[in-house]
Amino acid sequence: MRVLFLISDTGGGHRAAANAIAAALREAKPSVQIEIVDALVEGCPWPMSSAPGIYAFGMKHLRWLWALCFHLSNGPRRARLSSNLGYMSNARGLRRLLRNHATDLVVSTHPLLTHQVLRALNANGARPPFAVVVTDLVSGHWTWYEHGVDLFCVPTEDAKSVMTGGGVEATKIHVCGQPVPARLAALRLQRAHLRSGRQLERPTLLLLGGGDGTGGLGRFARALAAANLGIEIVVVCARNAALKAELDAADLGPQVRVLGFVQDLPEWMVAADMLITKGGPGSIMEGCAAGLPMVIYDWIPGQEIGNVRFAQQQGFARVATKPARLVDTVRALLADPVALAQMRAAAISAAVPDSSARIARTLLDFTASR
Repeated sequence: MRVLFLISDTGGGHRAAANAIAAALREAKPSVQIEIVDALVEGCPWPMSSAPGIYAFGMKHLRWLWALCFHLSNGPRRARLSSNLGYMSNARGLRRLLRNHATDLVVSTHPLLTHQVLRALNANGARPPFAVVVTDLVSGHWTWYEHGVDLFCVPTEDAKSVMTGGGVEATKIHVCGQPVPARLAALRLQRAHLRSGRQLERPTLLLLGGGDGTGGLGRFARALAAANLGIEIVVVCARNAALKAELDAADLGPQVRVLGFVQDLPEWMVAADMLITKGGPGSIMEGCAAGLPMVIYDWIPGQEIGNVRFAQQQGFARVATKPARLVDTVRALLADPVALAQMRAAAISAAVPDSSARIARTLLDFTASR
């Protein structure tokens, strides 16, 4: 069986989701052949071929424009119109990309690809089934939800309700959870060993800014370092090499570790005591699988506001959008073990640690039934 995952590295979550599902597919069916392709880079002309860089720049400097475009184009009809306009320039490249990757199943983990890939598949003639794994917990853009898609895997019942309210057939929608690395739940049993191996002797905060290390991560890290809270602070800058260099040069003290891109983020999550993160769905649900209380300091306007509300409603997260407020919130939680225990229990309750296996099984069963 051959599976083609279509993603884009606009942020880190779309590739991370594909990687987690791919690992689960290989576990369930070792003979499966998997390709993961950035379809915007490899299948579209400029400017979409430069989408990862444009996205990173926009998240840093032009969030107001992103929010405006998100809301103006959001809705079943408006999303289809914008996708049709985009397809006019992307059709040739996407059709060529799909012809060059013979496959038994196409899976997209990116909203901008749903409608356009479906049109390209149909234009190429007899096509493989097309599944979409939605990676926004609640308030995803309507470009995710094209009626002609064969199968949807969504993270929450709230996301399913949004889709059915817009006319997507409920029989096509499977609630499977947000794809997270399968090893997270098992790692919780190794917490003491992981802390010892990382020489963590005090309460530990893990700071994340998504795949691009955005959202003012540096300001919040410096504020926490200056607060003298008697804790360990681990800052993961991911692909933001400039931020890592800046924090390294700032010499924040021996209690602060500044990391770049790490392959063992699940291990760091389990070893930590609290997660300080932006509102990306992957980070939030991985934190839940690790059993972490959270403080959310930033989110992308539009699609991520639903993630923040979900986290607050479930009871495992607080919100602090200013450095001083973040310091006060962390200090108060550290002084309140009962509140931390309640948040930890809420995170574990909200987690779907076998989500990637559920998605993999749904994809395999669906393909077998075709």
